[in-house]
Amino acid sequence: MGLAERSIPVSTPISTRQPVPTFTSTPDVLEPLIVITPPRGGTPGVIILPPNVTPNLVFPPAPTALPTATLVPPTATETPIPTGTPLPTPTFTPTPFVVVEAGFVNMRQGPGANYPLVAQLAPDIPVSIVGKNTLGDWLQICCVNGGSVWVAATHVRVVNDISQVSLFSAEPAPTPTDTPTPTETPTPTPYVYPFERAEGPLFFPSGNNFITIWALLYVGNQPAGNLENDPAPGYFLEVEFADTRSPDLFFDRPNTNVELPSFDIPADYDYLHPQRKFNWTAPEGAGNRKPYNYKYEHLPYNPPRPEYAEATPTMTLQQLLSGGIWRIWVKDGAGNQLSDVVTFTSDASNPNREVYIAWRRIR
Repeated sequence: MGLAERSIPVSTPISTRQPVPTFTSTPDVLEPLIVITPPRGGTPGVIILPPNVTPNLVFPPAPTALPTATLVPPTATETPIPTGTPLPTPTFTPTPFVVVEAGFVNMRQGPGANYPLVAQLAPDIPVSIVGKNTLGDWLQICCVNGGSVWVAATHVRVVNDISQVSLFSAEPAPTPTDTPTPTETPTPTPYVYPFERAEGPLFFPSGNNFITIWALLYVGNQPAGNLENDPAPGYFLEVEFADTRSPDLFFDRPNTNVELPSFDIPADYDYLHPQRKFNWTAPEGAGNRKPYNYKYEHLPYNPPRPEYAEATPTMTLQQLLSGGIWRIWVKDGAGNQLSDVVTFTSDASNPNREVYIAWRRIR
């Protein structure tokens, strides 16, 4: 066979093998989905976890930005993209708040003075406004003990615009429980006695073994002892006594001298002293000389009366006087009390056994 007749094999091109797609087996149980939003524009990223999932995350390094493919527009006309246009800056509305400039302002449970008082807001403490009523005269502020309260708009200074503050309608104020009005007990008008005390009691020493009470009862506007005053005749003294061992047990201690009412000396009684109106407790020149027109004496009985049960016939008059509490007041002939009670004490060892008191009749 010659060369011309030898068949030369021709290589047949081998077809390009197509890649076989790889399949990932689907697990029987789907893992819970974790959503991660990366930070952008100065805002923090967010990780959202399904319930009951504990994250164990490893963040890879940020991917390298791929070049953006240039797309051929469908038409020949290309729309220019504006460049250098600044983005609008977001505006923030300042939070409105209230502040008290002076004094204290009541904070209540609702928008009205009839709502219960919660507390008081002091000056210079800013509190945010969270609401207002429809009239705008009451503002809801936050917070006091975790809750919102209301203040009257006229009592605080509002800072920043409140036009966008939400409107709230509060629950009706609780109906106040009627408190029964207490019955007023009329204050008794104090009784004004016809006689008021003008002087005393004054005490003077005496060697007598009995008690003497000199009394001046007069009418006039001058001080006691002024002879321009006039005597008030026809009155007596009521005298009571209580032993210091039984200070609440008082009993009558009548005059042991001649009991005469207060007197007015007639003008012709003493021709040597025609202007004389009163008697005197001591001679002229004595230091304890006082005008009087009633005299009381108590001379202890010996043997003693029943009120001196502890006394014996051998006791001296001074011992019989004993210590005690005296109460005296002015009375008329019928026994009616005409003055306040005057109280003083005595003691057997005290030599001041003369007592002087003056009363002025005022009506």
